[in-house]
Order: sequence, then structure tokens, then C-alpha cells
Amino acid sequence: MIDILWQCDVAVAVDKPAGLSTTSPPGTDSLESCLRRQLGRENDYLTAVHRLDRDVSGVVLLALTKKSARLLSQQFAARRVRKTYLAWVNGNVAQTQSFPQDSPNSTIRWTDHVRKLPDVARGEICSPETPGAKKAETEIAVVHYDRNADCTLLRLSPLTGRMHQLRLQTASRGHAILADPIYAAPTETLPQHSQWRFDTIALAATKLTFHHPRTGVLTEVQCDRLTEV
Repeated sequence: MIDILWQCDVAVAVDKPAGLSTTSPPGTDSLESCLRRQLGRENDYLTAVHRLDRDVSGVVLLALTKKSARLLSQQFAARRVRKTYLAWVNGNVAQTQSFPQDSPNSTIRWTDHVRKLPDVARGEICSPETPGAKKAETEIAVVHYDRNADCTLLRLSPLTGRMHQLRLQTASRGHAILADPIYAAPTETLPQHSQWRFDTIALAATKLTFHHPRTGVLTEVQCDRLTEV
């Protein structure tokens, strides 16, 4: 059963489980196909207006009409949607990154260029002149550092939507997301005593802020996640 976080007559926001693709070819389970069955919309319009990686859980917004799909997609394209993630990463981020010292809740912005590698489902940090390079920007804040596990809980707000953006930007700075099957080293796994509720990558989309596609009212959808390792 997919956990529905918010719903109106033209859209629905849900908590996508880790391990389930947002979309998939006909005949294969995905968030879209599972939700169609759950809502009894097998023959009605339903489409995700953005995606999460298969291993990543959290808030996904889906349109229930073509008009709402168009309006919501325009918001994503214009960067009017605010996305927030939580991630446990390796090491002490506050120690290696240049946060302002006078503000305990300060944020910094990571700016990189990334590209998708040919014929494989992974990307890399590259120079701006590299063919296929696209700018990737993310605002980050340190939520908590666990000294015993030597890992940091980060709040990440991507300003662009590049493939594996958060996973690439953290890993390239020596702070790979724990249990990332692609970019983390085999030793960068969740601690044995971890209470993180997933057996996959320690990354979750926890909040989505957008304008209601019919009324224009600013709407915030949030799902709770454990913040302890």
C-alpha cells in the first residue's frame, strides 16, 4: 500500500518506497502502476511529474489530469518547486566544508558540472567544457553529526535536477551517501546499530513545496523520516 500524503481532485502526493521505480514499461511494477491499482484509476489519467531514483524513497507528486500535469511540469521547469532531502553521509561535513562560523543553521551552495556517462546508469563530475556537461547546484545544511558513527545528517535542497545530482556532489567531496550502491565505497555502509528504516541508500525526499495546480496556493507536503543512526 502506497502511503498517500496529500490529495486533491487534480493531483496526489505520495511517499514512494525505496526499491520501487517511479515509472516503468507496461507489465512491470512502478509507483505509477501501483497507485493506479490502489486508487482504481487503471483507465484514468495518472502520471508522475518528476522522479526519484529507484533506491530513493520519499515525496513524489503525480498529476491526475493532463492540465495539472502541464502546470506542475512548468513549475519544475521554472524552478518554482522547492525540494528537500535528508541524507546520512560519510564523515564530518562541517569540518571539511566552508560554513559561516557565526550561524549554527547556515547553508552553503555546492556548484558543479555533471554529465551522464555513455551506456551506463551513472554520472560524473566534470569540467564545464566537457561535452554533455550540465550545471548542478544544491543548497546544503548540516543537521547533525554523529561522532560515534563518524557520519553527518545533511539537509539538501537541489536547485537543479540532474541525474544522481546529490549522490555525485556528496561523493565527489569525500562524503558519499551511506549505502549508496554506485558512488559509495564498500566500507561506507550504515552502522550496525543504525535505526535508518531502509536497507538501501540513506537518502530520502522529505519535503516538496509547490503551487496548487488549480488554486495557485503555496502547498507543502512532508513525510517524516528517522534522523538517528
